[in-house]
Parts: sequence; C-alpha cells; structure tokens
Amino acid sequence: MNILVVTAPTDNSWRIAELINAAHAAANGRPSRISVLSTGDAFDESATKGADYVYRISAPLSNGFYHDEFIHVVDTACATLTPTLVLFTGDTLGLHVAPRLAARWRAAYISGCCGFEHATPDGLNFIRPVYGGKALEVVESPTSLTVVTIKSKAFLNADRRPADVNVQTLEVPKPWPSDVVMRVQVDGQLAPSGPVLEDAAIIVSGGRGLGSADGFEPLRQLADVLGAAIGASRAAVDLGWISSTYQVGQTGTTVGPDLYIAIGISGAVQHVAGISAAKHIVAINTDEEAPIFGVANVAVVADYREIIPALINELRETTR
Repeated sequence: MNILVVTAPTDNSWRIAELINAAHAAANGRPSRISVLSTGDAFDESATKGADYVYRISAPLSNGFYHDEFIHVVDTACATLTPTLVLFTGDTLGLHVAPRLAARWRAAYISGCCGFEHATPDGLNFIRPVYGGKALEVVESPTSLTVVTIKSKAFLNADRRPADVNVQTLEVPKPWPSDVVMRVQVDGQLAPSGPVLEDAAIIVSGGRGLGSADGFEPLRQLADVLGAAIGASRAAVDLGWISSTYQVGQTGTTVGPDLYIAIGISGAVQHVAGISAAKHIVAINTDEEAPIFGVANVAVVADYREIIPALINELRETTR
C-alpha cells in the first residue's frame, strides 16, 4: 500500500502526527510505504516520526496560500508518487480540497473516516459515523486511488514502526503566472482569534438561546479566562450573529476538545454529532428538555446571563 499524507502550511505538529497515526492504522502492519507531503516552509522532523519519506516541495507555499495552488501541488505529488491512499485532515481546508482532488483523478472520496477494516489480506474498508454519530458505516472503495479526510481526534494513538525518515525535494512547477491568480480580499474580523477550533482543548459555544449577537460578548470573556476557543451553533450563524468560521457541527467544524461548554444550544442532531469526540460536555440552557442535556456530563438549567458572569468572577478569583 502506497499512502500519501498531505500536510498544509498551516498544519501544526499535532495534526501531522494524527495523520501519520491514521496511515499506520490503514497499513495495519502490512508492507506499505508512508510518505508525507510537506507543502510549507516550516518542517518539524519529530512530527513526521513513523513516515518512510518526507517530500518537501521545491517552492513552499506561504501561510496565505490559495486553494488552487494547494490542489496543484497535491495533484503533482500524486502524479509523481502514484499513491493508492491519500489522507487529509478533516478541517475546512481538507473538506474543500479532498473532493476536488478525487474528482480530478476519478478516485473514490470518503469523508470523516474514523477507522479502517481489513476485510481481506489486501483489501481495506473505511469506517465513518452516520446518522449523527448514532451508527457506523463501513465503506468499500472500488477505485485504485482513494482520497480520505480524517475525523478529528479519531487517531490519537497508533503503533508506529520505527523508521528513519528519508527527506527529499519534490519539484513542483508553478501552475500559472502570479498576475493571473484570482485574489480575494477577506475581512480580517471574520477570522477567529485565539485557539483554533480543531485544536482547542476547551471550547465555549453559543446558540440561538443567547438571544442576540451581543450574547457572545460574555462568552468571549469566559473564553479569555479559560484560554478557550469560541464556537457557535448553525442557528446562531444563520441568524447572522457570528461568522460561519466559528460554526461547530457536521455542517461546520467537527471538534473533540477536553471540555465543550454549550450555552443556549438546544442540541440539534448535526451539532451533537460534531461534538461527539468531546471528553466532557457542560450544557447551560433554560429549557430543561433540551436535547443537548442528553449528551452532557453536566447539565445546568439556568439563564446564562446569571451563570456566566458569576463563573467568570469565580475563575478570576481562583487564578489570582
């Protein structure tokens, strides 16, 4: 099996390690070649432990790369390295780029993979959650190349064989003159500040129950005290209270923090599925029958406008 792990310039060492863990889970000890495509300037050799080869592209992409540039690089790598399995992170970038790559190669595309099934000595099936995480689906790929996005925190550990990483340079010609690249101006206020949702250990999320966009202000104060990331339900995003970059759930970002605090979120099945990997869930809601309480470790039936300020004051007192 020839496995290619694709990393973006913005990927940290934790994400890279998780992808390599997934590659080893797919190989399952069988003869295989695990390669890492490094597309950025930064290179952390310790993060690539367990890979056989690391290919650094001749002209690294900047952190402000364009999706079309990224796809061109991965496309060139596939043509050169001829992988049978390509692995991406299941973040917004991966979910945008992976299906486009699969379409170019007429390959199978499987999203949200959380495990592998080795049905035959040479066969590999893919496991992913369905029905809002209530069931697991086993998918068989009929093509010689399969492109997969990995569910966040599904492969935290893996048995890696010891290997000396062979670092090589991969020549990737620029796809076009820079003066014909479409450039899009993005409002910097839309970009989340603080920890990234996918990597955050603590997430404070708000929903329709906040009542207005102003309801996110005390949540941001709580997040600052906890060193947490801010999240939101789709309902809050659809109401225009907060940018879609903060959306948590199956239609947003799938997360798996140590602590997820859901405030004013009823708990739609898509949202619950997106936080199923969280270790602990605290829910604050005035509706004692809110579905979110069914998955919460701690349920607080109260008005967040009374609970959150008191919690912030208590946390500040304990950290003085």
